[in-house]
Amino acid sequence: MYLRAMSKLCWHGKPNDNQSIRTVLNNVTLGSTAEYDLPAQLSYKTNKIKTTKYSIITFLPKNLFEQFHRLANVYFIFIALLNWIPQVKAFQPEVSLIPVVAVLTVTALKDGFEDYRRYKQDKKVNHSQCLVFKTSKDDYEPTECFRVRVGDMVKVKCNQVIPADLLLLACSEDLDTCFIETANLDGESNLKQRSAVSLSSTSEFTPHSPVRVECEPPNSELNKFKGSVVTSEGQRKGISKENLLLRGCLLRNTDYIEGMVIYAGHDTKAMKNSSGPRHKISRLESLMNRDVIWCLVILLFLCFFSAIGSGVWLSEHWDTPDAVPYIPFEDGVRNESNPALEGFLRFWTFIIIYQVMIPLSLYATLEIVKSCQVYFIHNDREMYFAEKGITPVCRALNITEDLGQVQHIFSDKTGTLTENKMVFKSCCIGRMLFMEAARSKSANTTDEETHMVIDPMFADAHDTSVLTAVANNYSDVQLSSEAKSEVSEFLVLLATCNTVVVSSHSHNLRDSVATNLDNGSMDSLDTTQTTVTHNGVVTQQTPLEENGNTSFERIRRSFAGDDDSNISLNSMNLGDMSMLSQRTLTSRYEAESPDELALVKAVCKYGCRLLSRSSESVSVYLPLEGTLSYKVLAMLPFDSVRKCMSVVMRRENSQEIVVYTKGADNVIFDKIKSDEQNQQLVKQARIHVNHFAKDGLRTLCMAKKLLTEAEFTNWYERFNTCSMYNQEEEQFMLCNELENDLELLGATGIEDRLQDGVSESIKDLEVAGIKVWVLTGDKQETAINIGYSCGLLPQDAAILTLNVPNADEVQSVINGHLEGTSTRRHRRTPSTMSTASTQNVRKCLVVDGKTLGHIFSSNLGKTFLKLADECLSVLCCRTTPSQKAEIVELVKSRNKKLTLSIGDGANDVNMIRTANVGIGIEGVEGKQASMAADFSIGRFKHLVRLLFVHGHWSYDRLAVMTLYNFFKNSNLIFVLFWYQIYCMFSGQSHIDQMYLITFALLFTSLPPIIVGILDQDLPENVLMSNPNLYKQGPMNQLYHRYSYWLHIIDSLYQSLVIFFISYAHFVNSDVGIWSFGTIQTATILVSQLIILGFDTRMWHWIYIGSNVASVLAFMLFATCIGIFCYTCSDPSNPYGVTQYVASIASSWILVFITVLIAVLPRMVCIVMANSLYPTDVIHTRSLLKKPRLDIRIQSI
Repeated sequence: MYLRAMSKLCWHGKPNDNQSIRTVLNNVTLGSTAEYDLPAQLSYKTNKIKTTKYSIITFLPKNLFEQFHRLANVYFIFIALLNWIPQVKAFQPEVSLIPVVAVLTVTALKDGFEDYRRYKQDKKVNHSQCLVFKTSKDDYEPTECFRVRVGDMVKVKCNQVIPADLLLLACSEDLDTCFIETANLDGESNLKQRSAVSLSSTSEFTPHSPVRVECEPPNSELNKFKGSVVTSEGQRKGISKENLLLRGCLLRNTDYIEGMVIYAGHDTKAMKNSSGPRHKISRLESLMNRDVIWCLVILLFLCFFSAIGSGVWLSEHWDTPDAVPYIPFEDGVRNESNPALEGFLRFWTFIIIYQVMIPLSLYATLEIVKSCQVYFIHNDREMYFAEKGITPVCRALNITEDLGQVQHIFSDKTGTLTENKMVFKSCCIGRMLFMEAARSKSANTTDEETHMVIDPMFADAHDTSVLTAVANNYSDVQLSSEAKSEVSEFLVLLATCNTVVVSSHSHNLRDSVATNLDNGSMDSLDTTQTTVTHNGVVTQQTPLEENGNTSFERIRRSFAGDDDSNISLNSMNLGDMSMLSQRTLTSRYEAESPDELALVKAVCKYGCRLLSRSSESVSVYLPLEGTLSYKVLAMLPFDSVRKCMSVVMRRENSQEIVVYTKGADNVIFDKIKSDEQNQQLVKQARIHVNHFAKDGLRTLCMAKKLLTEAEFTNWYERFNTCSMYNQEEEQFMLCNELENDLELLGATGIEDRLQDGVSESIKDLEVAGIKVWVLTGDKQETAINIGYSCGLLPQDAAILTLNVPNADEVQSVINGHLEGTSTRRHRRTPSTMSTASTQNVRKCLVVDGKTLGHIFSSNLGKTFLKLADECLSVLCCRTTPSQKAEIVELVKSRNKKLTLSIGDGANDVNMIRTANVGIGIEGVEGKQASMAADFSIGRFKHLVRLLFVHGHWSYDRLAVMTLYNFFKNSNLIFVLFWYQIYCMFSGQSHIDQMYLITFALLFTSLPPIIVGILDQDLPENVLMSNPNLYKQGPMNQLYHRYSYWLHIIDSLYQSLVIFFISYAHFVNSDVGIWSFGTIQTATILVSQLIILGFDTRMWHWIYIGSNVASVLAFMLFATCIGIFCYTCSDPSNPYGVTQYVASIASSWILVFITVLIAVLPRMVCIVMANSLYPTDVIHTRSLLKKPRLDIRIQSI
């Protein structure tokens, strides 16, 4: 009670809000004797990590408890326990435990081994060393990580792992910034910048500084953190994710940092996001579970029927003791029993005998087969992306067959269909248009040699190289001073309004370079190199000439006519455009967004270079003007709702406060001032932006706004003092308030090229009968252009567009399209001029995000899907991440289609998780999508192979294997059932209990596993060259709703043949019950293996060997129990039975004839079906048998 009461005093806010705020104080200032006496911090979790599930004591009970959560295990344990009841037992109790104990033991060993590996990893992490400030030593001392507590002061050095979630308070860099690598969390290898929190304006931070932090409770949001810190002056300062260092990150390019532990151990964001393999239920598994229920129904029917038969028989012969010898009898009177009670007891006996009607072995077989299928996917060399060393990865182990049944694909555009390698191509500044010269790829030209290709309607466009001349103020540029000012302002905005990190190389390299400078050695620094690494990092080295002068002076003189050198603008490199001090040696540009990286690279090319960035300042270099410094007053990051970002800065030379804003054109245009001059600029910019979009370029618009000191102070105070309870909502409103009444500066067009093989892949997917939807946030014109380029929108298709500004009009427009009367249609070619209702015209649908919002809010999803189903493909533009997820959910739930989502960025995560199958592409934007997905691949074209080969094979194999398991188990049970007619439904089995217990486990388990792993209905090259073969899965041709019953009927027929032919042969002979049962067991085994052979399409040596091994295992097992089991399986007696049966010549002939009659109908049905109604797969298999034939077929 004391701790609970004291902890409430430590929370900030109202008493009923004590769960919404965490308060953390510096443990150092609490005093050495009371270091951990604060009840609130004492209740926080320590930094000890425990990912294991068991201990030595809890392993057995806990593991068994977990395994009993599986209904199949509970069922068979129940059956085994029933067999211990004398009145109902059918087998020896010990024998009945063999299968379930074997399954439980193997699973327990596997779980124990995996948990032991987790234990060793936990021990390694917990006992690693980190530096923690100790008051007793008054210094940082090495401490084991698991001893770290919330409130401790921790010091981390370069290239070390952050041991807990730390609030950054100090670092070695002058600007109080550090760089971290978050690859362990989100897969992004580019560096991210974090800023230290200033606790006092008068003194520097020390570990003894009093710190009080109030923040949100632990959560899993990696990209969100909100709270406040109380400074030494008593002021409250907001803190965000920019001040938080997450556990698992690596410190880079910084000597050291100091921070206070906010979250420790399992409270850290990294541990909150840790999870095991995803568990999903595939469509085939859902059908299988339904059919297992039917197995249960059949089982209960057989038991109920047999129990009724037993009761009826007993009631007719109850007074004749010799007729019912198995009922206890004393003094001529039945011992406290009656036919009804005996029938009830026999019901449970039959439950034991017929238990294998529920296929326990099927679940174990599925786990083995799917694990092997995942292994083959991981090791497919054709899906290896050599450029980045990416191999396919499967994180959901139990939905491989869903890859063969996909009906709808929802794809992101940027980074999924395109390279996500942005290249700056065009821009408009004010009324001026700048377009980059098109590259010529002739044999006599290089990448740097270019020529102008200008659209006729933009004949007055400038080459983008003119931007260089403007930035450098070259005298021959024929632009007004106002236009030059606009260009300079535009370039500065591109260089500063972003989150690009400017970092140096490793300290060793920097120190060595500094040493060379001190020694006067400049040999290694006299050339300029610009390198782009595989992860998008731009490394630039600036040339320095003798006497500190750069080659810029020579270039400037050439334009002024002072130099005889003839140097063209297009041949200039970065070194020719930048004049930097000798201390600016090397720099690295790293960005989370490829768009930002492309823009910063572009302004570097044109002479405006971003030199440094911290949370408080930005430095930009402009030729002739030198270094310009800006004080960062506020940074408003990009989000998917506002669709823009802004930075508020103070120009140190003029003390002006300027707001730079960058975002989507439809958002920025709405934020521009309404005066005539700005609206004219908006009108002109719309023309330019639409032209960029039609060329397939990604567009962004730039704007600015000047603030007075009073305006900013008033806004910033409100922004910085938002309530923590609804901080996000209040700050969102304040962001919109600031980003208003802007002055338009211009817009940019960035090229993002298609990946190799995208158009061919989309065409193949459409031939396979898969509907492809592309969901993108791009402008409609850009998306349509890419749609034509990638083949999503065929040239001869009629394009139906849904751009409806008002919700009231949505339904009428959709209905108009459905009726073929709407005039809202975009036509690409004259061939599409006919009405969309014409039957021979293919239609594609284009819809924007605003219209989608109206559709969802007006509950028009069903009508929208009706229109979408009539279209070949669908293109959704200007969609938000939440809308992407809503679209997938709509199709999945309303149309009951199996959906697949594929994307590469964090904005695709919701869509990926919503679909039945999620595919992530490891791209430029990191691994967030791939880590959230069920499967990850390197390129979009690999999706085709994943579906057409691995998906097709997985569905085919598992469908055959699952139905075969139902067949073989029911076949055995029906044979047992027919015998009950001749044994008075007494519960006696004519097949030895050892055979019944081990039949599915030893004799018939290996061949179906081999089929499930290695069988191939068609070679991979045929599947890839004939996409229509994929339709087998989506159409459920192998496992439809009647497949189960067809196999049950066949098993029923074969059981009749197997039992009654044998019975007719031995009816009046001296063959005993166990000999009769052994012959029928052999017949069942052989017939079942032959039936599996009919279903197997690839008879390789492994499959043949598994069949031979099954037969030999049966013969060896039967021989052994016939020799050694004299009384080991009471009441049966298999001693000498096998040898006796083998000596009867007629038994061998009987097995052959019975098997032939049993399998003949199945063989005839297969031949007739394949001849009269062949599927595409069967037709292709027949063509493969014809030599020298190119296998490329059409749907039949």
